Amino acid sequence: MNNAIVVFSNFTRSEAQEDYIFAADWEDFLYRDKSPCGFWIAASWNGDIPELVKNIRQSAWWDRFIFTENTCDDVGLDGSFSQTDALYRGLRAEAAKASLQLDIASLDRVEKLLLYLYLREGFELAPKLEAEAKTLYCYPLIRMLGLGDDTGDWLATLVRRRFLEPMKLLDRVRLCLHCGSAHIYFVDVCPNCSSIEIEASPALHCFTCGHVARQSNFEVEGGLVCPKCNARLRHIGVDYDRPMTQYGCSTCHHLFIEAQVIARCVHCGAKDDPGKLDVVEIHSLRLSSVGRGALRMKQVHESFSALDNANYVVPPFFKQMVSWAAVTQERHKELIFGLILVEFLNPDEIVNGFGATRAYLMLDEFARRLREFLRASDVTTRTTEERLWLFLPFTTPDGVASRLNKLINELQPEVGPKLKINLRVFYAPRDILKGDTADSIMQRM
Repeated sequence: MNNAIVVFSNFTRSEAQEDYIFAADWEDFLYRDKSPCGFWIAASWNGDIPELVKNIRQSAWWDRFIFTENTCDDVGLDGSFSQTDALYRGLRAEAAKASLQLDIASLDRVEKLLLYLYLREGFELAPKLEAEAKTLYCYPLIRMLGLGDDTGDWLATLVRRRFLEPMKLLDRVRLCLHCGSAHIYFVDVCPNCSSIEIEASPALHCFTCGHVARQSNFEVEGGLVCPKCNARLRHIGVDYDRPMTQYGCSTCHHLFIEAQVIARCVHCGAKDDPGKLDVVEIHSLRLSSVGRGALRMKQVHESFSALDNANYVVPPFFKQMVSWAAVTQERHKELIFGLILVEFLNPDEIVNGFGATRAYLMLDEFARRLREFLRASDVTTRTTEERLWLFLPFTTPDGVASRLNKLINELQPEVGPKLKINLRVFYAPRDILKGDTADSIMQRM
């Protein structure tokens, strides 16, 4: 285990010390060819701290603690501590990392982020308002760690999977339904023809013939005359009045009180009703107990976790129950049971078509509706990402499968790719073979 920290100071020491590696700058540290448990920046060091932090976070030592002697505002720093405390915290982080038994070099971006947060208990990933960002907010630490898109759906997916938990609510933005962009502007248009050629236009109402039109249509030299019946309008309230219309359209000549507002997306050009835009809350994020457990159990890539709320048990226990039912059924024919396999065939197409956030909302809805018609005695499990199993004791599964098909049809989106789900049914005693176990039954299915 790495057991020394790098001390960046103008007063470097050439002699070796067991707990400290002294370096004048980043290049000097690289030259020494050491692997530390952390970094500490002395108050006397006059180098570029943001540049140094960036170099560390994008190096093989990206996960190490970086402490300073004096307080410094940088997203990649871990606070201000003494040199002794910095060493202690670095060693403790290395011990925690060793207990996880992870291959640090082969981690993907999700595992890297979870590990970074795991080593920093209570640390909150803070968003920053940035005009160029697609959703107006980004997470600078994500960018500094080189984890790719810092405003993408993958962070929302981690929240959906409960690996990250939202903390402080900072803002609320509205996103385009088609491309997920927050760069939206609003335009007043004619409610009749959707033309933008509208203008404030007071109108008149002729009492003689009932004609309503713009005031400019009534104006003649010397007064007001109705263009339809030629009646001269002298007294308001007697010959005419002013209706509540405030706007007129130059395209279709429609008069109206309020203009229609449409939302236009800068990125893709889509037009929508502002009330139908996706509303997204912007929070600071923190690693949850679920995320910590997933990292420890090496189950980070179980992305269908929304389905784990529907009477879920772990696969070994599920198989034990099915095997017990199969063995018991050979002796007690009255013990009937069903098994249903729900296999999602195109999850990648759904995620690419709608974005991860909306895709997992669909899964959440599927799990919620599934719970509604499962009994307390029914249990579920997942043996792979896309395979959900239902064990239904004392139940004929065909009726449940029919209801599942109906549920799937109700959840199909009106536009975009359709959910492709395959259902397979097993029913004991109809389909059971002598000596069947959970493995043999599930393998046939």
